[in-house]
Amino acid sequence: FDYLALLRYYALGSYKTLALKMITDNLMLKYLNGDLNNVDNPNENFAREFLELFTIGKGDQQAPGDYTNYTETDIQAAAKLLTGFKKGNRTNDIDPDTGIPRGWANLNKHDQTDKQFSSAFQDQIITGATSSAEMWIEISGFVDMIFSQEETARNICRKLYRYFVSRNITTEIEDDIIIP
Repeated sequence: FDYLALLRYYALGSYKTLALKMITDNLMLKYLNGDLNNVDNPNENFAREFLELFTIGKGDQQAPGDYTNYTETDIQAAAKLLTGFKKGNRTNDIDPDTGIPRGWANLNKHDQTDKQFSSAFQDQIITGATSSAEMWIEISGFVDMIFSQEETARNICRKLYRYFVSRNITTEIEDDIIIP
C-alpha cells in the first residue's frame, strides 16, 4: 500500500524526487536487501539495481567491470553510501514530505567514510555522513550526482519511448527524439 502510495504521490511530479524517496521506501529496502546493507557487509544489490534499472542504465561493457555509464567500483561506493538504512515502523518513521512510512537512518550501521566515484561521474567524492541527519544529505548528493549525467535523462526517455511508443529505437529515433 505504501509503495503504491509513493508512486501515486510522484506520478505527475519529479522522477528524480521519486528516485530519492525510493531509496528509503520500506518495501524497496526489504525487496532489494537494503535493510541488510551495513558497514560490516555492504550489499550491492540495491546499488546495482538503482543505477542499472532505475536511473542511468549500464550501457555497453568497455572492459571487465567497466560499463559505459558506471563501473563496478561505482557500485561498491554506492553500496557503502546506502548502508545503514533500515526498514521503518509504519507509525513512527514517516516521510515529512509525503506522510508515507519510510525507512530510518541508523548511523551505527552506516559506512561513514567518503565515497569516491569513477571518471564516469567525474571522479566525484561524496563526503561520508557522521550523523543520522547527514545520511539523508549523503543520499541526496548521490541522487544529484546520478541525475546530473546526461545519460540518465536519455535512459529514462528510452524507457518511456519503449513503453508508450515502440520497443524499436532506431538511430533516427535516438538522434531526433531521445537525445533532444
